[in-house]
Amino acid sequence: MYERTNYLAVGVFILLGTVVLLVVGFWVAEVGQTVPTTRYTVIFERNVNGLSEGSPVRYMGVDVGLITTIQLSRAEDKAIEVEIEVASSTPIDSGTYASLAYQGITGVAFINLAADPGEHVQLAVRAGQAYPIIRTRDVGIAALLSSGPGVLARVDTILDAAGLLLGEGNRSSATQILQNLEQVTGALAEERDALAGIPVRLNESLDKLQDTLDLAADITSEARPDLLAAMQNLRHTADNLANATGRLEQWLAENDAAVDSFLSGGVGETAALVTDTRAAIRELEKLVAKLQSNPSYLIYKPKLDPVAVPE
Repeated sequence: MYERTNYLAVGVFILLGTVVLLVVGFWVAEVGQTVPTTRYTVIFERNVNGLSEGSPVRYMGVDVGLITTIQLSRAEDKAIEVEIEVASSTPIDSGTYASLAYQGITGVAFINLAADPGEHVQLAVRAGQAYPIIRTRDVGIAALLSSGPGVLARVDTILDAAGLLLGEGNRSSATQILQNLEQVTGALAEERDALAGIPVRLNESLDKLQDTLDLAADITSEARPDLLAAMQNLRHTADNLANATGRLEQWLAENDAAVDSFLSGGVGETAALVTDTRAAIRELEKLVAKLQSNPSYLIYKPKLDPVAVPE
């Protein structure tokens, strides 16, 4: 009878403990579901190795959710659709971007969210999509890994070019260039003394140039008063010329009628006056010629031979 009582107590205790554990489990599950969440879609166009369902989603390093689904994209080729569930309080908008990050050196991947600075609008659901899409960006190690194939391709191209450069023909040309360079170096070594004297002559030339500049500065300073006086005289002359021009314009304006009368009637008489003047000059030239040949021509006239008149 005593042993049966013990077994009954143990059974009751186990039953009560199981009930308590179930109640606590349901309570914890309900508490965990009290935090509202929002789902988003992240589309990667690259390898997502190391990422798995249940991996954490972090916003600038803070855990805000987890990955629920990873599948191939049905709308785009060579793309991976990752659905994430994050706390609704997470500040996600059109400026938010997702990147693939790795935790430590173990290679465990997770999605890290960050945002561009400034104000941004809320994300909207696109046509054909169940959830808003967060754009992706490669940063850090992911950016380095994504650019690795391109870097390797460039290195391969450089190596090919180096192989062509080191071909048989180019090697002979490089040898010839080195020989020419050796000859030039030897010639320069022979002219070492002459080359050493170049800086000395250059310094002497610079000293002479400095002396010339100093002399020019002295001449300029000495000639500056004369230049100023000449500029003043030139300015005075320009002022006088301007005054004379003004007076001439005023005289022309006052004697406009007389000038027109002269131009209309006096120009023709001027031509006749010039003709008479030329004739008088010719007569005067003849008289001067006679005086030069016979200075007594004006006071004594030779007798003219009588003209014989035939009977």
